[in-house]
Amino acid sequence: MINFNIPPVTGNELQYIQKAIGNRKICGDGEFTKKCSQWMEERFKVQKVLMTTSGTSALDLAVMLCDLKEGDEVILPSFTFSSTATAPLLSQASLVFVDLDPKTMNIDPERIREAITDKTKVVIIMHYGGISCDMDKIMDIVKEHNLILIEDAAQGVMASFKGKALGTFGDFGCYSFHETKNYSMGEGGALLINNPQYNERAEILREKGTDRTKFNRGQVDKYTWV
Repeated sequence: MINFNIPPVTGNELQYIQKAIGNRKICGDGEFTKKCSQWMEERFKVQKVLMTTSGTSALDLAVMLCDLKEGDEVILPSFTFSSTATAPLLSQASLVFVDLDPKTMNIDPERIREAITDKTKVVIIMHYGGISCDMDKIMDIVKEHNLILIEDAAQGVMASFKGKALGTFGDFGCYSFHETKNYSMGEGGALLINNPQYNERAEILREKGTDRTKFNRGQVDKYTWV
């Protein structure tokens, strides 16, 4: 039996925490943040991964990158966690909830198609319990209508659809590392960016409107970063 909600422990955690403290870098974007991002980029074959403070923060960033305006419509499943819905509400977008496939408890692709209007800008799907949505049908729909796709893959870390990692199909994928998820850091998340045109703006949004990430890479001087 696999017990629920017991964080996995490998035995090296205290050693790593001591090393982070010794590096005087415990606020993030230190040695272990970089290792984790790089590991996920290589493991999931995604061009950019940004670590976040939660899966909710990853969803908020993804929606901000969509440039939604008041009156734009976002299609999402009627059965999901609240963060899937609160993220687009920050942009004052209109939520369009659609029904599920009762076999999987995931969003029904045909209901997505029926809900599309000329105001639809974004589709958010959620892979419930690590079970993939029907990505073949969903990708056909979003490409046909030129829509942005966000994957709420909070429960889908290490899960896949036809050999491709969940979170790497749409424009953005969002992972959670909350204590109830497959892999836990207590609180934490990750934004997967599948289109490099979003990279720089995502870094700026993540750094509260600054280009601090470029400073950390040595690309700008500390007295000139914006």
